[in-house]
Amino acid sequence: MASKKKVVNSILTTLIVVLLIAAVILLLIEPIKNYRRNKIVEDTVEEIKEQIIVPDVSEITIVVGKDDVQIEGEDMDFYGTPEEQEQQRKEFEEAYANLPDYVTLNCIGLIEIDSIGQCDPIWDNDTIVDLRYGIGHHQSSCLPGEEGNCTLLGHHMRVEGVFFNKLIDVKIGDLIRITTVDGKEYVYQVDDRQIVDPIYLEDYVDADDGYGKQITLISCTYTDAGTMRIIVIGHLIEGED
Repeated sequence: MASKKKVVNSILTTLIVVLLIAAVILLLIEPIKNYRRNKIVEDTVEEIKEQIIVPDVSEITIVVGKDDVQIEGEDMDFYGTPEEQEQQRKEFEEAYANLPDYVTLNCIGLIEIDSIGQCDPIWDNDTIVDLRYGIGHHQSSCLPGEEGNCTLLGHHMRVEGVFFNKLIDVKIGDLIRITTVDGKEYVYQVDDRQIVDPIYLEDYVDADDGYGKQITLISCTYTDAGTMRIIVIGHLIEGED
């Protein structure tokens, strides 16, 4: 009887140890992912800054795993009518399924907003993979400095100061500085802030949604469980043609 009790206690002890180890691993997964993501972002920022000083190439790329450092709640926004949203969702799921195991991301520059302490790489697309490593450029919008609307999207991360975590703190009159990989600099001044339902994003994201040389930044809000979107709009006040 004593021997049987000893075996049961041994099994229970082993089970408790296994559960504790599993709990520790689960607790470490997110910090490890954040560390890996932040290291890639920091290295990219430093590479861009070095290139701007002595510009000798016109592109910076990184290769990342398709399913690496996934972000909780990173589903894409779909907008328009219910039918349009469903079509967009199908296209997104098909495109993601067809991605290779390793994806090449192309950096087009840096975004800096001194008022919130932001400095992050801008990737040339806004896919679910691009947005894990910085700010994404919406493909149907203009490039920085061009006539029309340049739309940039970023996650409101849980870690303070990462990506567009503090976008909602940007105020009218703040400056948004974009430096491209070839060393050109564009400075926009914020003149509008709005909070909208994501189904209305189609009115803000394309090249002709605005006037002049405009920039539009989009992210989730702090409130309403992240269901609304904060939109910050600025216009070019300084930069090369």
